[in-house]
Amino acid sequence: MFKILILTLILIILITLGVGLINLVKGKSQNSITLFKSLKLRIILSAVLFLIVIFSAYMGWIEPNKVNL
Repeated sequence: MFKILILTLILIILITLGVGLINLVKGKSQNSITLFKSLKLRIILSAVLFLIVIFSAYMGWIEPNKVNL
């Protein structure tokens, strides 16, 4: 369940990145508000995603890959 939530958050982050890119390329002053909102949402979602991954690993719901050196 948490893997689906993590993938959904990553997808939403990528969509907001695309919206920000479109508004940046247009370059109108009206689009700067939308660009700022997109950046704000992306930062909030990234922080939430980071906290979910850390909490899930702490609770043992997800496990990191084991790398043998």
